[in-house]
Amino acid sequence: MSGDSSRCPVTGKNTDWMIPSNQMIIRRYKPLRYFASTLENGFRAGQAAEYEEREGQASNPARDRERQRSAQTEQILDNGEEMDLATGYEQMRGDARSHYYANCWRLGTNEDPEIWDQYADGLGVAIETTYEQVERHVEEEGLYMGIVRYLDYEVDTTPTGIPYAMYFFKHRQFDCEQEFRILANRGGNPTIQIDGRETPSETIPDNPEYINLRADLDALINRVILSPRADDEVRIQVEETLDEYDVTAPVVSSQLTDSSVHHDTYDAELGGAANYEASEEYLNRVIEGFFQKTDWDIWNTVDVVQLNQQGELHPRTTFVECFRYVDDPPERLEYGQEHLNYEIRVHRVVNGEYQDTFLNEIAEETNAELE
Repeated sequence: MSGDSSRCPVTGKNTDWMIPSNQMIIRRYKPLRYFASTLENGFRAGQAAEYEEREGQASNPARDRERQRSAQTEQILDNGEEMDLATGYEQMRGDARSHYYANCWRLGTNEDPEIWDQYADGLGVAIETTYEQVERHVEEEGLYMGIVRYLDYEVDTTPTGIPYAMYFFKHRQFDCEQEFRILANRGGNPTIQIDGRETPSETIPDNPEYINLRADLDALINRVILSPRADDEVRIQVEETLDEYDVTAPVVSSQLTDSSVHHDTYDAELGGAANYEASEEYLNRVIEGFFQKTDWDIWNTVDVVQLNQQGELHPRTTFVECFRYVDDPPERLEYGQEHLNYEIRVHRVVNGEYQDTFLNEIAEETNAELE
């Protein structure tokens, strides 16, 4: 990965979540009325306490497991109370919602009218960049970043021990979001009350409802996408705002309005975050669907990038990224993430014909073991 390695965010190396490849496209959808504020102040991150009630919380099976373990631990504390770890963890996770701030993006270039309506109020913009640029140009230390995975909170088990890990899981009803998340912490984590007492009021931080993440926006923003309802007047307003804040990114129409304006650039989609059945068939459908939608008169090269943590070659923990390029696709090493012990497999198709598959060293080691 390029950039200062000391600024690498905490990622999914030792957890159940993943970061995308360096080349993965991400977009921040927002209403037009907040566009100038973003360019002036940075990206707004909202306090988790204002998010959906399951944000940062354990699923029911995970809670059951905690209660079972707690019941097996019988210990009387100095104050005469019986230790209750399960209640303490539950309380800590609730208190932590005031410590964490989420800044939410959408993975890929495929557009959904509902996303435009929900996150850009119908008339807005999408700021487009890549994961690598976010990691390099967001000017804050100690951020957590990753792909959000969707699950059934009545059936699936979330991690429980580390509060920040749980903010990379959401209920399956939100899977249309295809979310990439930047997570910030203010004030560390609350203490765990193991004796059933309420959290002391003096330990509850007086944190704001939101914070702003500063960034070098001229280096970060590749394009600004207009919503389908935008007209020439809106385009002029967006271009003037960019010029006012010295951001040189081009402004282009939505694919839902005019797909041809995107045919000299790239496309990207992600699959795997919502693979509830943990099936290879699901991932194959993602890939096959991408190929079926590829017009080889327009696109020259398709790269299918397969990412998984070392030794976790399983459909539920594998993510597939599909890219289209008109020409000059990246060197396949540029998809990156070897430093996190990610297995990378890149299958390249040129003019509709399979060319070959690139494996990084870690993937080669795994393949050798399987053979």
